[in-house]
Amino acid sequence: MDRYSQGKKISYITIFGNIFLALLKIIIGTLVASSALIADGFHSVSDVASTLAVLIAIYVSSKPPDEEHQYGHGQAESIAAKILGILLLLTGLVLGYNIIKQIINQNFGIPGIYGLWAAIASIIIKEIMFRYTYKVGQKTNNQALIADAWHHRSDAISSVAAAIGILGANMGLPILDPIAGIIVAILIIRVGWNIIVDAVNALMVKAPPKEDSEEIRETVNKIAGVKDIKELRAHYSGVDLYVDLRIVVDGNLTVKEGHDISVDVRNRLLKECEQVKEVIVHIHPG
Repeated sequence: MDRYSQGKKISYITIFGNIFLALLKIIIGTLVASSALIADGFHSVSDVASTLAVLIAIYVSSKPPDEEHQYGHGQAESIAAKILGILLLLTGLVLGYNIIKQIINQNFGIPGIYGLWAAIASIIIKEIMFRYTYKVGQKTNNQALIADAWHHRSDAISSVAAAIGILGANMGLPILDPIAGIIVAILIIRVGWNIIVDAVNALMVKAPPKEDSEEIRETVNKIAGVKDIKELRAHYSGVDLYVDLRIVVDGNLTVKEGHDISVDVRNRLLKECEQVKEVIVHIHPG
């Protein structure tokens, strides 16, 4: 199964799972009067929207390069992750504002215990969704899918807070339910902010991790005729890594011999470094 098919499959599964959880938590949260569970339900609504954004990003990023996008469409995944982060940030701020008003007005009671079982069901399902989505995201090196996985994990954590709030309220501390709702809102805001920062770094053409650069250096230094690497620059476009190399060769070689070494460097990197999409090699006489 190719990268696009795997991403599409997991996205459809999580969309239906989140719709079920959102309805479950919002309906039961309303019936038992639990602010924390209702907030958690709206967190699941934002999960549905974010997964739709991931689906669109996977489709766009799978398209080949064209005249207007000569480096492909890989940045669509970073754009989707950024939109997802903004959506989470706004969701958390709105939920937090409404619950703070509720606490100020002392408009809270003791939620029904059935809300606890809904929260526990959400914890189990969301943790399964996190592990599955994260595994596929790592396997396919899909930034948007990994961001969506952490969205599932944040939802599982928020369900833990909701469960604690409902249980605490039923043990004689009714203010614990809205406090748990505030914690849920803060968790949503935190995850959203982290996703935005990561997406912005990707869109700013951030250099690859040190281990990726070291892998390129090790591969190039093993090639016959390469005396040294004068400069190595690389950047990601989505999951594809573009490399710009300046290598040192024997100054007594002919132009053709130097060219043959550069071709060998390019072919070896494309073959041995899975994420490398394109290589530009500049020759310098040593």
